[in-house]
Amino acid sequence: MITLKTLLDQLQDTSHCTVRNNYDATRFISRIDILRRDTVLCGDTLYLCPDEVLADLIKKEDDASSVLCAPGMDQAPALLVDAAFWETCTKESAAGHLPGTDDPVYTADEKTSPYGNFSVIPVENLPAPKDAFLLLNRRLTFELRLQQEINELYHLLYSGHGLDDLILRAESFLHRPMSVLDASYSMIAVSPLMHQLPFGMEKSKEGSIFLSSQEVESLRRLQIEHQIYKNNQAFFIQTEDHPDTNWIFCGIRIQHVMTGYVALCLPEKVEASEHELRLITAFSDICAIEMQKHEFFVQKTGLQYETFLTELLEGRFNDVNIIEARLKLLNRRFGKFFCLAILYCPEPHNSDLFNKRQMAALRQVYPNAMSVVYKNNIILLINQDTPVQLNPKLTDPLEQFAERNHLKVSLSQPFADILKIRIFYNQALHTLELSDLQTPDQTLFYSTDALPEYLFSKCDYQELEVGIHYHIFQLQDYDKTYHTDFVETLRAYLDHDRNAAKTAEFLHIHRSTFFYRVKKIEELLEISISDSHLLFLYELSFKIWDYLCR
Repeated sequence: MITLKTLLDQLQDTSHCTVRNNYDATRFISRIDILRRDTVLCGDTLYLCPDEVLADLIKKEDDASSVLCAPGMDQAPALLVDAAFWETCTKESAAGHLPGTDDPVYTADEKTSPYGNFSVIPVENLPAPKDAFLLLNRRLTFELRLQQEINELYHLLYSGHGLDDLILRAESFLHRPMSVLDASYSMIAVSPLMHQLPFGMEKSKEGSIFLSSQEVESLRRLQIEHQIYKNNQAFFIQTEDHPDTNWIFCGIRIQHVMTGYVALCLPEKVEASEHELRLITAFSDICAIEMQKHEFFVQKTGLQYETFLTELLEGRFNDVNIIEARLKLLNRRFGKFFCLAILYCPEPHNSDLFNKRQMAALRQVYPNAMSVVYKNNIILLINQDTPVQLNPKLTDPLEQFAERNHLKVSLSQPFADILKIRIFYNQALHTLELSDLQTPDQTLFYSTDALPEYLFSKCDYQELEVGIHYHIFQLQDYDKTYHTDFVETLRAYLDHDRNAAKTAEFLHIHRSTFFYRVKKIEELLEISISDSHLLFLYELSFKIWDYLCR
């Protein structure tokens, strides 16, 4: 439904007329009609009154009683009249009353005048009823069409299949090439006509589409990117880099944060129409709602590289050159060595404000690092030109930051192949889950310390159980039968760097007792305790044993 204000504003702008008094701006109008004596009134119709009909209504003793109202009409319909003629007619009424009635006459200086079955709206310089009828009907038709298109787009939010369906429907309304881009210039929805443009897009081997580097530089040089961030509605611009096309841009905002934008291409010398500008503005709002169905869009803090980093974590790239080029466009240096940190908050918090504050602090500690909120955790990608060393210089600030903010941190192993980032993300995530169970009071966890547990977590119980060397079970059975301590002795020896003195001290036994036990173990298993390969298998077996006994 279209409001009365929308129609009257258009009438005043187009015909240079002036509404003389206040009116119900929120009243909905669905029809325009010219009033006649036999008109059946409807409350949602805006009536135009010819002078002769108005004079006839005022002069006749039954005023408007012969004008019929539709059944169930709950409000008097709006009636547009020429202000000057209205004043003249009302002044001629006898003693300020309508002929044959005791009803007062309302002048054009008062609020909307209830006359008979109408709410009268006097308008100065009102066009002839036929001209006003055509003008208002065009506006009403335009508004109804626009509203219907917007409603169809909103309907696709729950009946369609995401941004692809939305942009396809929008293109069918506008018949122009369109694209939806995120803040990292990744084209997350592209209409069929946009694919036909001979410029503007780059495609990775796995099929991801990006705005070309040349186009990104153009957006920045021409200050278009700044305008996208600044404007809350769609705007039209002519670009010197593409004189054969013009453009409409509109930012997509979620919780007042610019997370992307819509671009619509127009042919040369064609300026944007009101229909295009208003539909693109509405389309951007609808895209924002659609994006909020996906968790990582809701949690963006507005940094341009965040969506790009999310795509990295999800393994959407297989070309290092594309990754390096995209980071350069996002003003981030592409180093050769990497490490991932996952920061987990075990306590409830206001995610939006909390994450913004933490991410800002992390950027100060690690200036060239990138961070993003991904699956409710803050992910920090350390990116540098020299090999990453997990030494106190690197990790102490992170551990202190985590302690101050009641966070837990898991570090992946350092790596040099950015295409394997998802593997190391999963490693750090599993390390966090496993280590937090073992040492819940600890703040910082290293994946290097949990490599066996990480590998074990990929197997089921039976697969791991058969990985325990049978010698361990033989010693266990012997201990149970003869009440010896051979399993404990062997394990203590491995845990104390295979040093006899340290092992004996730990077990509170004499060194000769330790060597006696070792000799008995060697005889029982028919092995040599100096066999390093066997000792490695025993160490691995004990780690599996511990893992299965949790």
